[in-house]
Amino acid sequence: MRFVMRLIPSRLRRAVRSRIDARYVTKAEHRKDIKDTLWEVQLLRREVVSLRGEVDRLRQAIITPPKAPEPDPRGADAHRLATETAEALDRLLQNEILVWQAIDALRAELRTEFRARATVAADAE
Repeated sequence: MRFVMRLIPSRLRRAVRSRIDARYVTKAEHRKDIKDTLWEVQLLRREVVSLRGEVDRLRQAIITPPKAPEPDPRGADAHRLATETAEALDRLLQNEILVWQAIDALRAELRTEFRARATVAADAE
């Protein structure tokens, strides 16, 4: 095999060797890659641990929802008063409508009675 290699010109041999050597990683580069990968794995491990803690915290928040605040008795009293006021105002407006309807009915009655008297007086003359 060495004999065959001697038949190949030295410039061509060097070009082929450099081409082949360029494809391979040196030991120093390989060690550096391994250290970088190990550092990334440790970083990811820490991140996974923190994410698990966050998931556990969120699960606990879902399991035990915060307590609702106690209702303010003044709010309930204000609601009751507002409801009573609205009902009273509604009754007042309905009564006002009934009064105006009665007034309109009386006016209509007076007009018909006035016309009837005018007709009777005109006939009498």
